[in-house]
Amino acid sequence: MASHGFPARRVAALLGVSESGYYAWRSRPPSPGALRRAWLTGLVRDIHQESGCVWGARRIRQELVRRYGVTVGHTTVEAVMKGAGLRGRPGRLPGPDPRNGARTSGRRWIVDVLAVTTPEGPVYAAVVLDAASRALAGWSTAATADGALVHHALLAAAGRAGPAAPAVYGALPGCSFTERAGSLGCAPAGAMVGDGHDHAAVAAFWDTVHRELDGPCCRPGPHRAGERLAATLDRFARQVPAAGAARPSTP
Repeated sequence: MASHGFPARRVAALLGVSESGYYAWRSRPPSPGALRRAWLTGLVRDIHQESGCVWGARRIRQELVRRYGVTVGHTTVEAVMKGAGLRGRPGRLPGPDPRNGARTSGRRWIVDVLAVTTPEGPVYAAVVLDAASRALAGWSTAATADGALVHHALLAAAGRAGPAAPAVYGALPGCSFTERAGSLGCAPAGAMVGDGHDHAAVAAFWDTVHRELDGPCCRPGPHRAGERLAATLDRFARQVPAAGAARPSTP
């Protein structure tokens, strides 16, 4: 009220507080809790913006833990988002593969290639998903679909997984390819074709990607559609830290 021109003395008397207490509060530096809340609000706002304004508290909390090593409760993230006027789009995160043989993360990969239509022409994206967690292990994009597109995606996944990476050469025992990847000529000869569970996992992943590309912050802007697709895939990959990656300290 005082900031809107009302006399501080009259406002203090009206509210039943001391005028000296008001001036002491105004000159008091922010508390450590307030500073951390402001710092956390900045991180949450950045992650929400990067997601295309579609991520909710649950996914933002996961990104805070995975990317920044910030341990924070779900209710705290919800409160920060509410205070900052941020809202996510409804949706559920994909669950783990229900098959007993694929519950250990990093044991097997699913490879798919999709042609994404953009105003600049088709962009082909190859993705490597972890069969257990359904997380994006590696990806690559190009203007044409061929074996090199998948090769680069597998190299990216192997680089992130380190020694835990499945065998990705020769007979590719650690990978299965979708029928779409095979029809586009991107799967090597003799490669194992994924089953219905694999194709369902891939379909759920692409549904999430398209939902985020259609988010309010991803609609027409200065970036080309192919660049927005690459940025979205990179954001998904960064949700899972690379093997041996160190997490930064937090205030």
